Amino acid sequence: MKRLFLISASAMITAASFAQTDVNPDKSLYNFDNQGSPKAVRKLGTAPEFPFLRHMTSAHQVYEAIKKHEDDNTAAMNKLNDLLMQIGYTNGAKDLQESDITMSYIKPGTEGNMGSRGYVYGYYQLEGNPLEFKAWKIAPNNSNASSGTVNSSMYLFAKCGNAFYPKTDKTACISVPVQVTPDQKQVNLQSSGSETTTENKVFVYYSRRHHRRGQPAYPVAGLDVKYPSKPIKVDADKEMDVVPETYTVTLSSPETSVTACPDSTLNLTASINVEKTSTYTGNYPNDDHKVYKKVSKRHYMMIARKMRKAERKANKIARRTGVPVDAKFAKS
Repeated sequence: MKRLFLISASAMITAASFAQTDVNPDKSLYNFDNQGSPKAVRKLGTAPEFPFLRHMTSAHQVYEAIKKHEDDNTAAMNKLNDLLMQIGYTNGAKDLQESDITMSYIKPGTEGNMGSRGYVYGYYQLEGNPLEFKAWKIAPNNSNASSGTVNSSMYLFAKCGNAFYPKTDKTACISVPVQVTPDQKQVNLQSSGSETTTENKVFVYYSRRHHRRGQPAYPVAGLDVKYPSKPIKVDADKEMDVVPETYTVTLSSPETSVTACPDSTLNLTASINVEKTSTYTGNYPNDDHKVYKKVSKRHYMMIARKMRKAERKANKIARRTGVPVDAKFAKS
């Protein structure tokens, strides 16, 4: 019997030593007199502290649920009122405003006290997926703070309704709104554009008194001459140009809110939209710019003779070499 008693006493000492590693001696959410290392927790919901606050999807729902039960004389509301009074709400839930509650995420790795069923508070370290630790942050009511008020925020986990108080509030992640004003840019792509040719032509003519019988008239658009001679092209040059394709590039706004955590990179994802905005088809007619110069009949005839001579020479060279020759003064 003596040996059995010694074994039982040893087991009791071991159990007490284990309990001190994760449970507050005074069962207080705000007390950090814990001994030993925090106990890791990866999943919530197995021992809800405030069941009526489980699975809330918005701060407004949390506020409405608390207000609905604020006059209840239950262990749950008495404990929640006690927690609220310790962060400055003199009358507990009655002093709580909807603006005091915001959505937040507790960063994995955070150490703190967390409640469970029976209002027992243990010392834990959060580990795993940060989405598991979505919580409702209740800010302290510093306007009613007393000498014993804990001047920091408390949290209620969204999944289980359990209270949580981190060792330092700086480790908590917060949900912040994001507003991105996209800038719109137009990009011109020369390489995929369409080529256009503009030909500048110079013509000479002389003014006749009348047309001879059987001789055709040569009306020229835009030329205010009653009887112009046949225009002779004396010069021409081509200008090549590229009409680029135009694209509008915009940046779509990312998600409206993101989770920001201390010592962590804040990543934003946005989509780049590229839209072809030009109406170019790639089929562009060539453009001609024509200039008409009036000369005397004698100069006109001299120019015509020289041009015919140049054309004959070009044709002669082409016949002998077999290579087409582009005469400067080609026949129009």
